[in-house]
Parts: sequence; C-alpha cells; structure tokens
Amino acid sequence: MASLTVTVITLNEQDVLPTLLERVRGLADEILIVDSGSSDRTGEIARAAGARFVHNPWPGFREQKELALSLATGDYVLNLDADEFLDPELARAIRTELDRPGGARHAGYRIHFRHTCFGRRVRFGQMWRDRRVRLFRREGARYGGTSIHPKALVDGSIGDLPGRCDHDGYRDIPEARAKLARDAERVSRERFRAGKRFHAWHLLRWPAGFLKRYVLRLGFLDGLVGLQLASLYARYDLDKALWLRRLERDIGGARGRGALASRVREAGRRAVIALATTLWPTPRCALPSAPDFRKVLVVRTDERVGNQLLTTALLRALEHGLPQAEIHLLAAARQSSVVASRHVDCVIPFEKRLAFRRPWRLVALLRALRRERYDAVVEAGHWSCFSLTASLLSRIAAGGGAVIGHLRGESAHFLSHPVPHDPANQNEAQAKLELLRPFGILPRGLAPETELGSDPAVADALLALTGVRSPFAVLNPGARMADRRWPPAAHAAVARGLLARGLTVLVVWGPGEERVARGVADSSGARLAPATDLAELAALLRRARLCVSNNSGPMHLAVAVGTPTVGVFLTDDARRWSHQLPIFQAAEPRGDEDVEAVLAACDRLLASTSCLASSSP
Repeated sequence: MASLTVTVITLNEQDVLPTLLERVRGLADEILIVDSGSSDRTGEIARAAGARFVHNPWPGFREQKELALSLATGDYVLNLDADEFLDPELARAIRTELDRPGGARHAGYRIHFRHTCFGRRVRFGQMWRDRRVRLFRREGARYGGTSIHPKALVDGSIGDLPGRCDHDGYRDIPEARAKLARDAERVSRERFRAGKRFHAWHLLRWPAGFLKRYVLRLGFLDGLVGLQLASLYARYDLDKALWLRRLERDIGGARGRGALASRVREAGRRAVIALATTLWPTPRCALPSAPDFRKVLVVRTDERVGNQLLTTALLRALEHGLPQAEIHLLAAARQSSVVASRHVDCVIPFEKRLAFRRPWRLVALLRALRRERYDAVVEAGHWSCFSLTASLLSRIAAGGGAVIGHLRGESAHFLSHPVPHDPANQNEAQAKLELLRPFGILPRGLAPETELGSDPAVADALLALTGVRSPFAVLNPGARMADRRWPPAAHAAVARGLLARGLTVLVVWGPGEERVARGVADSSGARLAPATDLAELAALLRRARLCVSNNSGPMHLAVAVGTPTVGVFLTDDARRWSHQLPIFQAAEPRGDEDVEAVLAACDRLLASTSCLASSSP
C-alpha cells in the first residue's frame, strides 16, 4: 500500500477549496496546501479540514509546485489546483491503484480533465482530450516546462486512470479575457528571455489558431461556447506574438541561435575537434616545480567584459604564487585593456575573426606563441562549457608544455592536467581559482580588478557634461543577453526610489541601448549619461556612491573598481555570477514589479558601506 499526499497551491480560494477538500477526504493520507498570501478564509478552511498549511510568497507556478513537492511526505503525490475536483470514479481508481499489494505499477498517471466554461460543459476545441500527469511517485519526480505552464516529469512508465477530474474554468468572457491577457504577457516574457523573437509570420497565429480549435479540433460541436473559446484562444496566440514584438522593441538584447544554425555549428565543431586531435594529440608532460617556472600563459578569448574581469583573481594568484615567472595573458582584443594590470607582464590581443579574414596573421600569432616556450598554458574558459577556440589556442601555444584547464566536454583531448570542477564551488569566481590546484598555489582573494578609469579628470568632465553632482548612483538597465534584462519600467521605479533617498541617478548605456536608457531616464527624472567607452564608464563608476545593474559586464566592472553594487538577477544565476564581497548585494526580484527587492538590497548596501567608511581611519 502506498501513501498519498495531495498538494494544492492557493491564493484566495475560499469559494472552491471546500469542494476540493470534500472530494479528497478519505483518499489522501496528507493534504498539503502552499498559499501565496490569501486575504480571505482560505487558511481557515484548510486548517479546519486538517490540511497542512504553508505560506510562501509567490515565486511562479512551477516554483510553487516544486516547493509543494519538496514538502510532501507521501509515497505518491496528487497535484491539483483549487478549482479541480475528482469525480467518484477517479477517486476510487486512484485508491485502488495505490492499494495494490506490490505498490503502484507506474511512476506516473495521466488524469483526464473535464472542463466547464461560461456555465457550459466543454468537450472539444481547446479542451480536446486534455490529459495530464498529475499523480506520480514522489521519489524521482520534478517539474519541467515553464514557470507559467509547469509539467510534472517522472522517471519511469506512465499509465492512465479511468474517471474524470472536473475543472471549473472561466465564469464569463471578461474573466477569460483578463486571465489570457495576463498569461500572454507572462509566457512572452519567459520566451523572450529564452531567446525567442518576433517574426512577421507570427501575425498569422490568430487565423491559424482559430482554424485549429474551431474546425480541426471540432470546437463547433460545442456550439456558442466553442466559438467563444476558439476566438479567445486565437487572440491569446496573437497577443503572445505582439508581446514578443513589444519586448524586442522595449528591451532588446541578443537573439538566440536557431535550431538549424545550432546543428550546423555543432557538426562543424565535431569535424574541427577530430582534425585537431589528430594533428595535436593529448599532451603528456609534467609540470615543473614552482621555483622553475619561467613563463605561464593564461588564455581567455571570451569578448564579454564580465568574463574577462572574473579571470583577474586567477592572474593575481599566479603572479603572487610564481613571483619569478612572467605571466602572459591572451585576451580578446576588444577587452584586453580591461584586464591589463600589474599582475600581467604581457597582454596579447586576440581576434577570433582573424581565422576567416586574415589567416596569415593568425598563423604569425601562433608561431610567436610557440617561440615563447611556455612552461604551462592555462585555458581559463568557463568550467561549465567547452571552448573549442580557447582549447585549440592553448594546445598549439603550449607546444611541448603543460596545458591546464577544467575537465568538461571534449576538453580532455587538449589538456595534460585536467581539473575537475568541484560542485561545491557554485560561484564563478571561486570556480576559476580551481585552476590553481596543479600549481599548488593558494588564492589571493575573490575580488576582480581593473586599472580602467583611474584618471579622475575623465569622470569630472563627464559629470560636468551631465550636470550630476555627488552623491550619485549609476543605473544600468541594459545587458547583452535578453534573459538578463529587467524591464525598463522596473528600472525607472528603482531610479525614483533612489532619487527619494537623496541620490542623483545617472543612467548609463552600451551599444544599441540608448533608447532603453533614455526611456528609463525620461520616465523617472534620472539623468542620461552620454555615450561612454569602458574606460569612461569605469571612471564614472569609481566616483559613484552606488551602482544598480542587470547581470552584465558593467555590474562586474563596478565591483572591479570598488563601487558598492547591487546586481539584479532574473533567473537562478545569483549563486554563480554574484560576488561574495562586502560591497556587493544580489537582488532577485520575483517578478517585473518587485521593485522593493532591489531597493531593499540598495538600502542594505548603503547602510553597510556607510558603516565601513565611517569606521575607516
């Protein structure tokens, strides 16, 4: 016999919750309700029925259901929404299946839903053959799909159960329109952050969606309600396309790579790897002892500013641990000035496009690297993904020397000293320092460094141009990657909050971001910065009292120059990309309107850094 936990997520469900609880009485061994802040009698009704009632602020549908699953104690979990009610046949089938002497046969079970909309039973159209996995073995289960439309995933076979689960849907057309409009925005924002973009053919979704639901799925057999639902959901499809177009206009950001382009790229990578491993077999050599190192090359070809800056803690440790050795850095040419510092004896600019535009210059660079006869080459790309460019450069530059790098993907073909990543090091700065292990060198702190912006005259000129006086905060609403861009309206609200705290706000922007930055400034009363290069931006950041930025290069640059910084993280990136330093606070807003989460992080940082400043001699 297997025990059963029924999980329900709720918000102001006093009208429907009693029916649900009545239908699962005698079936469930445990009823677990996770509530996101009901202001009606939901909690009272749940506790009176003997349910375990847990409060958790709303993080999203998938996240709330994941929490409920983690708190469940039964062998099996039946996940229901508050307006979903088991009929007697389905309840008996579930109990019979769980009471089998050997336990249930399947890891999950599909439940057939029967919907009611506008007071009428719906059988076709949008609701055609609606079956979902809602009953599943707790062990090994998890949620996939999206935050808006989660989907239960199980390890094992899936069966079907007789009976129906009744769902009370929309009560009237205005309620349906409002809910579908909200869902269209939420789904579109999630897709946009995943790299989806608007295309002109998306405008055909209204007629295509209507035809699919009303004709192909026989929605016309439901009469007037079928016509209404087909029209509403066709408009929902069109709204998602229109929201993508609006987000692309208002937020921008790099587009994701298409499926075909990804497959072609992967095929090319495999061919290059096969050729490279034939020409340059896996190196087999020992590292010299620490006092015998003469030259070490660090390879970091990524052009993103933040990724370059996160390498500086590694460079600092190598310079201190091998004081007699020259430390050379092969860095992306566009950002090489960012990482040039007293810890590096020679910065070698690298342009990836040389391989296609001026291959003879690339050959000359590789020959020059071989002539250096490096004792070791450190391939300092991300521990999480294999960089073919960096691995090839490292292997060729090393010649007969050692090659050190993280063990991931096909990197083992190019490394003499592969370094396994320690899962406990979730932070990128900590993970980078794992590359010190083969040298036997200790880290020298986690803080990134840069010498950019050291001339105060540069900041003075820019501040005079914008009319900004101290104390001021820098606000960066842009980011190269769309999934890291908090909406401009939210940044404008943060700017207004900082203005209310007595700080002048200067909105900075990068290539292609001026329109977004101008919109933030115009709607908040903040000042718009002029176009700046990295050196000018660093100079401004050095003078700022505070920086608020999306998870992007300017965020890492602000930390590198010592500015108190609040990083805004929209996904589960904070653990990896934040900085474990007193001058940094990670803010993780739960939605596009959760401005208080960011302003609270600003307040904590302003208070803590003021204390540090007042206590310093």
